[in-house]
Amino acid sequence: MDSIGTLDLAWAQGYNGSDALFINRNTLCHVCGTGIKFIDVTTHRESIHPSPGEGIGVFTVSGSMHLVAFTEMCLNPRIFVYSYPGFTQKAVCQGGTKLEYSALAFSHTHPYLASCSAIPNFTLTLWNWETGSLLCSKSMWGLQANHISFNPTDWHKLCVIGPKQMTVWTIEQADKLYSLVPSKTRLPYCDEAKTRPLTPEEVPDRPATQAGPLKIDPDKAAVAGLVGEPAETFDANFDENRRKVAPASMCWTTTGDIYCGCEGGQLLKYDTETQMVNMMYNPEEKTGGGASRVASADGLSRMATVLDEEEAKSPNKSLSIKEGTLNCLALHREGLFAGGEDGILRCLDVAHGVVQVSDSWDSGAAISSLCWNTSYSKLAVGSPKGCIHLYDHSNPGTADVLIDTHNGIFVAVAMMAPGTQHCVSVRQNGEVQVWSMEDNKLVSSLSLNKPASCLASSPSSHSVAVGTLNGHIFFLDLSNLENPRIIQRLHIHQTPVQQLVYDEEGRYLFTGADDGHVFVVDARPSTGFNILGQTPVEGLVVAISTNTSEKHGPVKVLVTSNTTPDMTQGANKCCQFDLPNDLAEDIDKFMASAKCDFKEDAIGKMNLNFSVPCVGAALTTGSVFYTLAYDTKQLHKLILPDEAPKKANNKASYLQPQGEFPGHDLPGGSLNLSHHQKWLASASPDGRVLVRGVGALDRPIMIQAHSFCSGGVKEMCLSTDAQAVLTCGAQDGILACYTWNYSNTGRSKATSAIEAARSQNAMLHAIRKREDEVMSGMPDWNEAMSTPMSRSVSDMQGHKKTGVELAIEKDEIYVTPTPTLTFDPTWMEVKEMEALREEDNQYSELKSALRSDIRDLRRTIQSMMKENETLPDIEQLGHDEFNLDSEEQQRLQEEGEAKVQEMRANMEFEDLAKTYLREVIKNECWDSMLVKGRSIKAFHMNLEVGNYPMRDRTKKEKEELAFVTKMRQIEAAEMAARKEIIEVQPKGNNAKPSDGEDADDESEEGDGAEQPSTIGSLGAQYGGGNELFYSQFELHTRQQKRNQIILLQDAIYRIKMSFNKDFDEVYRAREQEIGRINDRNQRILKIMEDLTSKEEVWKPEMDSDEKPEKLLTVEDSEVKVEKFVTAEQKKKMEEEAAEEAERKRREKGDNARDRALDMMMGGVLEIKKEDELKKDVPIPAFMTKPQDEWSEDEQKAHKEYERKVKELGEEREKYRKTLEAELKKIQTIIADTTSNFDDRLTDLFHRKIKTEMVIYQEELKILRLNRELLIEEELDAQEEELNRRLDAKKALKAETVQAVMKAKRMGDSYRDTYDIRVAEDKVLEKNFRKEFPEVHAVLVDQLFKLYRRRPRGQRRDQKGSVAETPVGAANPYGERPLSARQSNTTVALMKGLDELDHESHCPEGIEPHVWTKMCNLRRTKALSEQEVKVQALTLADMNAFQQHRQDEDDRLKIGIEETNEALTRLREERFQFNCNLDVQFLLKQGQVEVDSGPFIHDFIDSILIHRGVVEDLNGSIRQLGEQKIAAMTESKDFRKGIHILEWEHKKMVMQIEDLLNKARTIQMLKVSRDLQTFLHSEDHEARRQQEISTLESTLENQRSHHEKACEERKKILKGLRQTIKGKEKNNSTLDNDLDEMNVSVAERKHINEVNAAMRNVGGSAQRMKDIVQRRKLVDLAKAQAQEVAVLRAEVERLRMRTFPALVQVER
Repeated sequence: MDSIGTLDLAWAQGYNGSDALFINRNTLCHVCGTGIKFIDVTTHRESIHPSPGEGIGVFTVSGSMHLVAFTEMCLNPRIFVYSYPGFTQKAVCQGGTKLEYSALAFSHTHPYLASCSAIPNFTLTLWNWETGSLLCSKSMWGLQANHISFNPTDWHKLCVIGPKQMTVWTIEQADKLYSLVPSKTRLPYCDEAKTRPLTPEEVPDRPATQAGPLKIDPDKAAVAGLVGEPAETFDANFDENRRKVAPASMCWTTTGDIYCGCEGGQLLKYDTETQMVNMMYNPEEKTGGGASRVASADGLSRMATVLDEEEAKSPNKSLSIKEGTLNCLALHREGLFAGGEDGILRCLDVAHGVVQVSDSWDSGAAISSLCWNTSYSKLAVGSPKGCIHLYDHSNPGTADVLIDTHNGIFVAVAMMAPGTQHCVSVRQNGEVQVWSMEDNKLVSSLSLNKPASCLASSPSSHSVAVGTLNGHIFFLDLSNLENPRIIQRLHIHQTPVQQLVYDEEGRYLFTGADDGHVFVVDARPSTGFNILGQTPVEGLVVAISTNTSEKHGPVKVLVTSNTTPDMTQGANKCCQFDLPNDLAEDIDKFMASAKCDFKEDAIGKMNLNFSVPCVGAALTTGSVFYTLAYDTKQLHKLILPDEAPKKANNKASYLQPQGEFPGHDLPGGSLNLSHHQKWLASASPDGRVLVRGVGALDRPIMIQAHSFCSGGVKEMCLSTDAQAVLTCGAQDGILACYTWNYSNTGRSKATSAIEAARSQNAMLHAIRKREDEVMSGMPDWNEAMSTPMSRSVSDMQGHKKTGVELAIEKDEIYVTPTPTLTFDPTWMEVKEMEALREEDNQYSELKSALRSDIRDLRRTIQSMMKENETLPDIEQLGHDEFNLDSEEQQRLQEEGEAKVQEMRANMEFEDLAKTYLREVIKNECWDSMLVKGRSIKAFHMNLEVGNYPMRDRTKKEKEELAFVTKMRQIEAAEMAARKEIIEVQPKGNNAKPSDGEDADDESEEGDGAEQPSTIGSLGAQYGGGNELFYSQFELHTRQQKRNQIILLQDAIYRIKMSFNKDFDEVYRAREQEIGRINDRNQRILKIMEDLTSKEEVWKPEMDSDEKPEKLLTVEDSEVKVEKFVTAEQKKKMEEEAAEEAERKRREKGDNARDRALDMMMGGVLEIKKEDELKKDVPIPAFMTKPQDEWSEDEQKAHKEYERKVKELGEEREKYRKTLEAELKKIQTIIADTTSNFDDRLTDLFHRKIKTEMVIYQEELKILRLNRELLIEEELDAQEEELNRRLDAKKALKAETVQAVMKAKRMGDSYRDTYDIRVAEDKVLEKNFRKEFPEVHAVLVDQLFKLYRRRPRGQRRDQKGSVAETPVGAANPYGERPLSARQSNTTVALMKGLDELDHESHCPEGIEPHVWTKMCNLRRTKALSEQEVKVQALTLADMNAFQQHRQDEDDRLKIGIEETNEALTRLREERFQFNCNLDVQFLLKQGQVEVDSGPFIHDFIDSILIHRGVVEDLNGSIRQLGEQKIAAMTESKDFRKGIHILEWEHKKMVMQIEDLLNKARTIQMLKVSRDLQTFLHSEDHEARRQQEISTLESTLENQRSHHEKACEERKKILKGLRQTIKGKEKNNSTLDNDLDEMNVSVAERKHINEVNAAMRNVGGSAQRMKDIVQRRKLVDLAKAQAQEVAVLRAEVERLRMRTFPALVQVER
């Protein structure tokens, strides 16, 4: 068969909502089955290219480079890279994973492809798609990745997202060495945007009870006990209701940040620089989801209603963003476009940090894919419902439909007559679609609104039969392809229709299901699709195959079925029968019964068995058929026998394969035989289709039609001429068509198939035309044409009396009505109903006679029953005696007994279960208890004391206690021996210790045991003491703490046992007391009886709390229902009652003992006083007579009688008082004894409280020790984790050191190469002039300028060349300049040089060969410069790569140091933790010197010291204080004397100074003339008056002089004013002159400028020379002036130094 040619994929239809991506501006592509479909969005032209591998997993495209990459679905899958158009293979990438890939992405500018693998690798791999080589790979820590994308503005960055990760990777390159560096992001919680950490004021304060500043705070992973990779990824979130966001989509921003949409509707923004995540939108904040996670159903519904109303009314559309609405993201300059499950495309405005919906469009279906074309003008919106829309942002709110083929799983496909032009398919939801084979377009579709299961196309007409899951078969008229319609519906099966098969000539339609019948339907529309009959088939029909060996001959039918419980194992039986051509003409002769089943002899039916389970069947001529073995998956060739086997299951009935041929990889499938019966096609769930020749079954042609991951091939069919193969997938929703690509040999072999198809069409053409005409005249079918459901009048009018009741009331015979058909009956039900009606008509007279006899019999029995009611009770018969139907009565009784037995068995089973549960509870809570839990209640108060229920110690606990006890004894012995050996008394110290020291020794040592204050509990006083306890100050090791816990648990056990012992004594005392009370109550009752008192007697009893064993016994009084007694128990009770009656009867007989006791002692053995007092004095007989008739003796007797009566009364009164006194005494005794018992119980209660206190003290110590052990385990886990991290970092450090060295070597080597290349490039430019020795130098200069000219930088368009349209307005990322390392850069450069090489740029005078040579040299130079640029960029990358490796090495070094520091710190904390023990004390009031604050005291800043130390310290303080006071007093007195002496000395010193000043003043006083005059003059007053007159005359002279001066100043001022006025006049005159001079200067300047050109060169040069000379002279003068100034300064300085006094004088 392989010589015929190959089967190529011609077209495929189906879209399931996968990624639909633009590969260029107008071409959209998506995965379609095992190929990729390309659609031109302008012309809607489609093309599909198959995958060279096994199916397609994930795929991606590059719009800038027009590439498509996809993976295959198999073990060790490959990645294929193809270019478009042309679909040329670029590379094949292998070795990236073992099972499957989860994501792919192209770099936008460089030849890089990134892939993410799924299980088991979970790695990120970077490929070079040009060479197909693997550049580097990195593990993703076992996290699934769903999407990957390169940064459009920086190819070094790529982002990977998955349900549990969002990671940004950085690609670092050093020439051919690549590295991926991750930047992991911690995903926020859904409510993290509205939560904040607690402030220190809000953190609840729990004061520490540990006397020390140590605080152990291990990390969360250590607390959880995790080590290794789980510890690194551990998230200490113990709230199961709190979940993290799950990324679902992402896109890059123009600034290199990332927008991420989550499944819950959250929108995140990730800053790649700060590596921070900002939750821009959270729908839970809008809906108040964080307030309460628990709400009722009504509350939730009301909340949803309110939210929906608010959302409808609110103008802010951002409220409509909900969960699942951000599953797809696409960035545009207008905003961020988002789509999701609600089918609404939103344009989000995120520019200002607030998410708002600026525009929206409802697609009507969920959105699963968004992609802009390369010009960002159209957005492809994909939906899982099978449609793709094109959204134009320039026309918001509308979109064009590109694909709308209705999504759904194909269940069947068939070729329409004549079998070469059109095909028809049906989907699982009942959508029937007609497809054109030529242009692969959808012609029309029709929905049945019923789930479909199979389909068949008639060869004799343009009709199609569709089977449904509810057993219907729809017949569709497809004569008008553009308007299909339903013309008939038959309800044949009660279960889903499994098989529909037409014979080759279209005469019959065979249907099969699992209801045990194969029906034959007349397939011609002219007969109204009449059902001809059926034949029973056992089990589920697996396959039906027909064959017509001759024209219009009988049809041979083969049916395979499965009768096993497992319906998926294939067929194990088959039956074969023949249908003649004239079956419809005389159908009655073929019928066996009214059920319309065919006679087996008439159709030649024979039942056979398969030796192995098989699937599929293809019957051909010669009774040969083919099938697929289910177990071996091989193709079997079998031959049907000529005669049916004699027995059903004998050896002859099993078919043995005549040949076995290679098959498929997976079990199951179907077979199809071509029309010319020479080619056999098979399909299987492995997704492959095998086509083979009947004569060469071992050489099939294989095509991978569908993927086995989606269930493989569901259905397959061949065209009539066998030129096409149609397949539909089981789960992928793809319909594919494969056509032959014949070889030279194959064309000749295909001729027979084409000729057979032509002859078949020619034979059926007339029949098909006739049937189509009939079918076109048939009306459309609708539901009203189906059989209506029959309803009785009683059902419509409500509940009334039944027909049986009415017949009994009227004394008539009830006639069972003929059953009516329900709604939509099956054909078999209709036939059964017709048979019943025919039977009723046939036997109606016989049934009437029987009814009359029954009526007479009923009347007779009724009269007998009435007569029986009038008879006496003893003669009456029971109603059951009149039951004539004894068998029915017996049956009813048996049913009743069976129900009773069943109910009894169920009840016994329930009782058994409850009994078992009771025994389990009893064994667990009662029998296993060594001490049963019980309580004691007081007699006269509300007090109850319970004991401690205790189990017996287990064997393990006893062994642990024995082990610890033995260990402690050994340790104690070892410690004693060590003290004897090591501790030696110091020699030479004979001094006796002081009294204080003796007291300290006594207080410290005492009797050699620790005090309760340091032990921390009072357990020793309550039976819990043990000399083996460790001291609390010695518990340093873990083993010591565990041993201490075991000893403390033993102490608690002994404390409880000690209390239980006291409890038992009190309990026995209560029992004895109750017994004594009961004994006394007997006497009290006797006394009350004698006193005829009705006072109630107090009778104490023990209830179930005091005697819990009462709960285990059920008293008869507790059972409130009547006890069920079985027949055996009832019989036994009757026997016991008879025996008891017989015994009593015998006792009532003649008893000599009782008779003698009555006769001799009145029936008693002892005479009691109270009995005698009860007897009255007998009244004499004479007292009945009147008193006057008494005799003397009688009067004496009367007096004696009265005396006895008085004495008897006195005795009775005396006895009564005695009884009352005794009663009071007994009651007092009872009250005293019970009160004493209550006091004793109160003491026991106090003991219980103290025991509880002691137990809590011991348990508190156990809890503290367990806490310390837990902290030690956490510290061990943390240390282990730190050691692991240290080892891992050291290993990475070693690798990093090697990487640094390698990068350095590569950088040095490449730098040498770069330097050589730069030198060569410079040599090219230097040698340019040497290349043109014959050209003039001026021309060479021009050529050199052109040589250095380069084309201008060009903007890259979507095809890598100059942009054709201005797309930058819509592209949010803008146009990026070409990089030197891009291949497009060189191409663009060469195109630019081609333009510069044009002859139009050649200067005049240059020969053509010279111009050509210069162009070639320029190209060489440009390429050299391009290579230099590339190498420069590469060198820069290598330097950066080396620096990154160095930085990484430094970070690892710092990390190692930090880890070592953490280890050191952890070990120090462990050491401090082991030394800083948590000790429990019992301290009396006054021994705690810390101020009590809150309820739990804070001892964090406290220390524990011995009391003796405090007392010694206080004594020393008092002694030192007294000494200090005495010294201070003495010092005060001494300093007082010193101060007095100092004051006297200071006084005398001041007096001396005063006297010395006076003496000096007198000595220094000068005797002036005035003084001498004053001394010699005697008239001092006259002298004073003379001086005054002199001063007054002087003052008068000065005043006159001042007036003269003022007059002179006024005259001067007047003259100055006159001068100012004159100056102002002169200034105005000068201003006028100045204006005239400015005008003249301007005119002269203009004249000078005009005449400047006429001046000779020599004059200007002379003037320039003069100016320069003058400038030099000026500079020289300045320099000399500066030198003179310096010299003058120096002279001044020297003069000042030589004659300083002169300088002062001058100043």
